[in-house]
Amino acid sequence: MDQNRVARDIEALPDEAAVRALAAVVEEQGLLDAARQHDWDRAELAGMLDAADVAAYAEPGHGTASEGDLARAVLVYAASRDADLARTVDEAVDYARSPSERFDPVSLLVPVLVIVLLQTEVVVKRDTRGKWSLTIRKAAMKDAALGRVFTALLSRINGGQ
Repeated sequence: MDQNRVARDIEALPDEAAVRALAAVVEEQGLLDAARQHDWDRAELAGMLDAADVAAYAEPGHGTASEGDLARAVLVYAASRDADLARTVDEAVDYARSPSERFDPVSLLVPVLVIVLLQTEVVVKRDTRGKWSLTIRKAAMKDAALGRVFTALLSRINGGQ
């Protein structure tokens, strides 16, 4: 599979189609139920952030990433992880571009879909008082595509409408 073509196809997706493709990947990976379990609102997500993560990835002077920006960034990263996931992303992109029946992710925030999909790079914990926290695993940050995902994710959580 040509990863460059897949990345170009992802970047060409309009915001709404990128979100549909992301939702389709999450569903195909069997993570939709987990996403529904963790259907946090923006205030809860913002309260979960580790201040060091925000400082490391927040880009001063840059606007808030759109949901489509975030979806495209995580799709490009996911497609680069392994061949099986790349095929899933490629199929989801084709699905999202087609005029056929659509999956409706309206009830789930895009950052929740991203967090669930990136569960190996993002640690979500609940303390004994019931407070959730979200920490980004620093070891994986050598990957520029993953850095773009986290920059967009934190932008969306901190400033998203």
